[in-house]
Amino acid sequence: MDHLNRLHELFRQFPGIGPRQAKRFVYFLLGTADGYRNTLAKEITELASRVTMCGSCFRFFDRKNPNASVCSVCSDDSRDAASLMLVAKDVDLDAVEKSKVYNGYYFVLGSQLSLIEKEPESKIRTKELARTIERRVKNGLREIILALSLNSEGEHTREFVEDLISPIVKKYSLKVSILGRGLSTGTELEYSDTETIKNALDGRKEEVIM
Repeated sequence: MDHLNRLHELFRQFPGIGPRQAKRFVYFLLGTADGYRNTLAKEITELASRVTMCGSCFRFFDRKNPNASVCSVCSDDSRDAASLMLVAKDVDLDAVEKSKVYNGYYFVLGSQLSLIEKEPESKIRTKELARTIERRVKNGLREIILALSLNSEGEHTREFVEDLISPIVKKYSLKVSILGRGLSTGTELEYSDTETIKNALDGRKEEVIM
Protein backbone atom coordinates (compact mmCIF):
# COMPACT_ATOMS: atom_id res chain seq x y z
CA MET A 1 0.00 0.00 0.00
CA ASP A 2 1.43 3.38 -1.02
CA HIS A 3 1.59 6.47 1.19
CA LEU A 4 -1.57 8.08 -0.21
CA ASN A 5 -3.65 5.00 0.47
CA ARG A 6 -2.16 4.52 3.94
CA LEU A 7 -3.10 8.08 4.86
CA HIS A 8 -6.54 7.58 3.33
CA GLU A 9 -7.09 4.46 5.47
CA LEU A 10 -6.00 6.33 8.61
CA PHE A 11 -8.55 9.09 7.98
CA ARG A 12 -11.25 6.47 7.34
CA GLN A 13 -10.85 5.31 10.93
CA PHE A 14 -12.11 8.69 12.21
CA PRO A 15 -15.72 8.45 13.50
CA GLY A 16 -18.30 9.45 10.92
CA ILE A 17 -15.77 9.70 8.08
CA GLY A 18 -16.46 7.75 4.90
CA PRO A 19 -14.12 6.86 2.03
CA ARG A 20 -14.86 10.02 0.00
CA GLN A 21 -14.36 12.36 2.94
CA ALA A 22 -11.13 10.60 3.88
CA LYS A 23 -9.85 11.07 0.33
CA ARG A 24 -10.79 14.77 0.44
CA PHE A 25 -8.72 15.17 3.59
CA VAL A 26 -5.69 13.67 1.87
CA TYR A 27 -5.95 15.93 -1.17
CA PHE A 28 -6.67 18.95 1.03
CA LEU A 29 -3.39 18.37 2.86
CA LEU A 30 -1.56 18.01 -0.46
CA GLY A 31 -2.86 21.42 -1.46
CA THR A 32 -1.82 23.23 1.72
CA ALA A 33 1.44 24.97 2.51
CA ASP A 34 4.28 23.15 4.28
CA GLY A 35 3.77 25.36 7.34
CA TYR A 36 0.21 24.14 7.82
CA ARG A 37 1.16 20.48 7.49
CA ASN A 38 4.11 20.92 9.85
CA THR A 39 1.92 22.64 12.45
CA LEU A 40 -0.71 19.91 12.17
CA ALA A 41 1.92 17.19 12.53
CA LYS A 42 3.43 18.96 15.56
CA GLU A 43 0.05 19.30 17.29
CA ILE A 44 -0.74 15.62 16.70
CA THR A 45 2.69 14.56 17.95
CA GLU A 46 2.34 16.62 21.14
CA LEU A 47 -1.27 15.59 21.78
CA ALA A 48 -0.45 12.84 24.27
CA SER A 49 1.99 14.96 26.26
CA ARG A 50 -0.18 18.09 26.44
CA VAL A 51 -3.63 16.57 26.90
CA THR A 52 -4.56 14.37 29.84
CA MET A 53 -7.64 12.82 31.38
CA CYS A 54 -9.33 14.48 34.35
CA GLY A 55 -9.08 12.36 37.47
CA SER A 56 -12.58 13.40 38.54
CA CYS A 57 -14.94 13.55 35.53
CA PHE A 58 -12.71 11.62 33.07
CA ARG A 59 -12.87 14.18 30.27
CA PHE A 60 -9.74 15.07 28.30
CA PHE A 61 -8.30 18.53 28.94
CA ASP A 62 -5.27 20.60 27.97
CA ARG A 63 -2.95 20.45 30.94
CA LYS A 64 -1.38 23.91 31.05
CA ASN A 65 -0.25 23.23 34.60
CA PRO A 66 1.88 20.04 34.54
CA ASN A 67 0.78 19.26 38.10
CA ALA A 68 -2.95 19.57 37.41
CA SER A 69 -4.88 16.32 37.89
CA VAL A 70 -8.41 17.68 37.36
CA CYS A 71 -9.95 19.93 34.71
CA SER A 72 -11.12 23.52 35.16
CA VAL A 73 -14.75 22.44 35.65
CA CYS A 74 -14.02 19.94 38.41
CA SER A 75 -11.68 22.36 40.19
CA ASP A 76 -14.30 25.14 40.19
CA ASP A 77 -15.77 25.29 43.72
CA SER A 78 -18.44 27.77 42.63
CA ARG A 79 -20.35 25.15 40.63
CA ASP A 80 -23.50 23.47 41.92
CA ALA A 81 -22.40 20.42 43.93
CA ALA A 82 -26.00 19.17 44.16
CA SER A 83 -26.11 17.93 40.56
CA LEU A 84 -24.01 15.49 38.54
CA MET A 85 -24.62 15.10 34.81
CA LEU A 86 -23.68 11.82 33.17
CA VAL A 87 -22.74 12.07 29.50
CA ALA A 88 -21.48 9.42 27.10
CA LYS A 89 -18.59 11.30 25.47
CA ASP A 90 -16.39 14.35 25.81
CA VAL A 91 -18.14 16.02 22.87
CA ASP A 92 -21.46 15.79 24.75
CA LEU A 93 -19.94 17.52 27.77
CA ASP A 94 -18.51 20.21 25.46
CA ALA A 95 -21.95 20.79 23.91
CA VAL A 96 -23.64 21.24 27.30
CA GLU A 97 -20.84 23.41 28.67
CA LYS A 98 -20.90 25.62 25.57
CA SER A 99 -24.63 26.23 26.06
CA LYS A 100 -23.95 27.78 29.50
CA VAL A 101 -27.29 26.51 30.84
CA TYR A 102 -25.87 24.02 33.34
CA ASN A 103 -23.64 24.81 36.31
CA GLY A 104 -23.18 21.47 38.01
CA TYR A 105 -20.50 18.82 37.63
CA TYR A 106 -20.08 16.05 35.05
CA PHE A 107 -19.05 12.43 34.62
CA VAL A 108 -18.04 11.03 31.22
CA LEU A 109 -19.17 7.42 30.88
CA GLY A 110 -16.78 6.78 28.01
CA SER A 111 -19.21 5.45 25.42
CA GLN A 112 -22.75 4.52 24.50
CA LEU A 113 -23.77 0.87 24.45
CA SER A 114 -24.98 -0.90 21.34
CA LEU A 115 -27.94 -3.24 21.70
CA ILE A 116 -25.67 -6.23 21.04
CA GLU A 117 -22.89 -5.22 23.42
CA LYS A 118 -21.84 -8.34 25.32
CA GLU A 119 -19.42 -6.70 27.76
CA PRO A 120 -20.88 -3.31 28.75
CA GLU A 121 -18.48 -3.04 31.69
CA SER A 122 -15.62 -2.77 29.20
CA LYS A 123 -17.25 0.26 27.53
CA ILE A 124 -18.64 2.15 30.53
CA ARG A 125 -16.61 3.39 33.50
CA THR A 126 -18.73 1.46 35.99
CA LYS A 127 -16.36 1.35 38.97
CA GLU A 128 -15.29 4.96 38.53
CA LEU A 129 -18.93 6.07 38.33
CA ALA A 130 -19.83 4.35 41.60
CA ARG A 131 -16.84 5.90 43.36
CA THR A 132 -17.62 9.35 41.95
CA ILE A 133 -21.24 9.27 43.14
CA GLU A 134 -20.20 8.11 46.62
CA ARG A 135 -17.62 10.91 46.80
CA ARG A 136 -19.96 13.61 45.53
CA VAL A 137 -22.75 12.59 47.93
CA LYS A 138 -20.44 13.68 50.75
CA ASN A 139 -20.21 17.11 49.08
CA GLY A 140 -23.97 17.57 48.73
CA LEU A 141 -24.99 15.63 45.62
CA ARG A 142 -28.78 15.29 45.36
CA GLU A 143 -29.56 14.79 41.67
CA ILE A 144 -28.05 12.68 38.89
CA ILE A 145 -28.95 13.81 35.38
CA LEU A 146 -28.72 11.20 32.62
CA ALA A 147 -27.88 13.35 29.59
CA LEU A 148 -27.82 10.71 26.86
CA SER A 149 -28.76 10.88 23.21
CA LEU A 150 -32.35 10.00 22.28
CA ASN A 151 -31.53 7.07 20.04
CA SER A 152 -31.46 3.30 20.54
CA GLU A 153 -27.91 3.30 21.89
CA GLY A 154 -28.64 6.18 24.25
CA GLU A 155 -31.76 4.47 25.59
CA HIS A 156 -29.92 1.20 26.07
CA THR A 157 -27.10 3.00 27.88
CA ARG A 158 -29.58 4.80 30.11
CA GLU A 159 -31.23 1.54 31.15
CA PHE A 160 -27.86 -0.04 31.90
CA VAL A 161 -26.69 2.94 33.97
CA GLU A 162 -29.97 3.11 35.90
CA ASP A 163 -29.60 -0.54 36.89
CA LEU A 164 -25.96 0.04 37.77
CA ILE A 165 -26.51 3.01 40.08
CA SER A 166 -29.79 1.77 41.56
CA PRO A 167 -28.27 0.56 44.88
CA ILE A 168 -26.46 3.86 45.45
CA VAL A 169 -29.51 5.91 44.47
CA LYS A 170 -31.67 4.04 46.98
CA LYS A 171 -28.99 4.17 49.66
CA TYR A 172 -28.77 7.97 49.56
CA SER A 173 -32.30 8.77 48.28
CA LEU A 174 -30.91 10.52 45.23
CA LYS A 175 -33.06 11.96 42.47
CA VAL A 176 -32.40 10.61 38.96
CA SER A 177 -33.69 12.55 35.97
CA ILE A 178 -33.47 12.34 32.19
CA LEU A 179 -33.55 15.09 29.59
CA GLY A 180 -37.08 16.16 28.71
CA ARG A 181 -38.68 17.77 25.70
CA GLY A 182 -36.27 19.64 23.53
CA LEU A 183 -34.29 16.76 22.16
CA SER A 184 -36.17 14.98 19.41
CA THR A 185 -36.01 11.21 18.96
CA GLY A 186 -32.81 10.11 17.25
CA THR A 187 -30.92 13.27 18.21
CA GLU A 188 -27.25 13.11 19.19
CA LEU A 189 -26.55 15.38 22.16
CA GLU A 190 -23.30 16.66 20.67
CA TYR A 191 -25.15 18.20 17.69
CA SER A 192 -27.81 20.00 19.74
CA ASP A 193 -27.85 23.79 19.90
CA THR A 194 -28.04 25.91 23.04
CA GLU A 195 -31.81 26.42 22.98
CA THR A 196 -32.44 22.70 22.50
CA ILE A 197 -30.19 21.77 25.41
CA LYS A 198 -31.76 24.45 27.60
CA ASN A 199 -35.28 23.18 26.87
CA ALA A 200 -34.22 19.59 27.47
CA LEU A 201 -32.69 20.48 30.85
CA ASP A 202 -35.60 22.69 31.90
CA GLY A 203 -38.05 19.94 30.98
CA ARG A 204 -36.13 17.05 32.49
CA LYS A 205 -38.24 14.50 34.31
CA GLU A 206 -37.50 12.34 37.29
CA GLU A 207 -36.91 8.63 36.75
CA VAL A 208 -38.29 6.06 39.14
CA ILE A 209 -35.47 3.64 39.94
CA MET A 210 -36.83 0.22 40.79
